[in-house]
Amino acid sequence: MADIAFPLDLIEAQRDWNHLRAELARRPAGTPELLNRLRILTARVAVHSFWETEDGKSPSARDDLRRRVREMEEAERRLTVRQRRILAWIRGWVAEHGEAPTLRQIGQAVGLSSTASVGYQINKLEEAGLVDRRSHGRGIALRW
Repeated sequence: MADIAFPLDLIEAQRDWNHLRAELARRPAGTPELLNRLRILTARVAVHSFWETEDGKSPSARDDLRRRVREMEEAERRLTVRQRRILAWIRGWVAEHGEAPTLRQIGQAVGLSSTASVGYQINKLEEAGLVDRRSHGRGIALRW
């Protein structure tokens, strides 16, 4: 099966669901606030418009989403401190501006003066499967 391009908001909702479920497993029973948040996230994932698309109707799409999120979480755990800082900063920038930052902007934000150094770190994030480099536009796309 081809690699499904899941929407970023669906990936984030599944990731948040995984984290909340793990937190509930560590807590004593009867945590109504967390259970309510879990119900909301469950609904957000279950009724997402992606499931009405051709890829979303695939019998294995939901399993593929869960697998992909687990793989990305594992990849993120293996990042260096600098790579985590860069990834977090890029996520914040994209959330605020709706587009990827330039390498120069990333470097200024995280204290790297060389765009080659930033490019090296972005290449490592791409190897980890957390970003994609494009040949057009700003050149970076978050995978989640």
